[in-house]
Amino acid sequence: MNYEIFQWINDIAGRYSFLDKGMIFITDSVPYIVIVFMLFLWFTANKEKRAEKQYTAIYIVFTCLLGLGLNALIHFVYDHPRPFITYDVHQLVPHANDSSFVSDHSVLAFAVACTLLLRKDSWKYPVLVWAILVGISRIYVGVHYPADVIGGALLSFGSSLAVIKLAKKLEPVVQILFNIYNRLTKHIPFLAKYAIKN
Repeated sequence: MNYEIFQWINDIAGRYSFLDKGMIFITDSVPYIVIVFMLFLWFTANKEKRAEKQYTAIYIVFTCLLGLGLNALIHFVYDHPRPFITYDVHQLVPHANDSSFVSDHSVLAFAVACTLLLRKDSWKYPVLVWAILVGISRIYVGVHYPADVIGGALLSFGSSLAVIKLAKKLEPVVQILFNIYNRLTKHIPFLAKYAIKN
């Protein structure tokens, strides 16, 4: 089933140039979009929502770090060959011959989506759609199986849930980060106005 679904999606690759370019853009831009979106959360909220949005951005960072750390451990103990190693596939992007399970890109994308869902943020559904598209793009370009993407989503959900549940215990770390930000930006009016007052 895992390979059959992969094959069904990946077989579309190479047929339509505009779709290939779109999927390559989606898959290659994930780290940049995550960073841009966190900056968007940090800097664009009004005063009433600013603290809530900035906490969400920090929880996304924690979720990404936890999810990627756990994924590194999974890669260390379990080596699953990528589709282009085992089968003749339409590979649209270059990739190292490392373990396929779990997808780092899916972990990043779903870390954002799951945190927004658990925080009930207004951007939760658009970002969830984007995360799903990221997962599909990883299959489309030939570097991951569906199970790798689903595994990434589940890993991110678990990581995000853990971060939210441990929010009170993480508060001292959050305050340290806010204090560092305040000290770095107190002489820059544009940035200083986004400081959280303790």
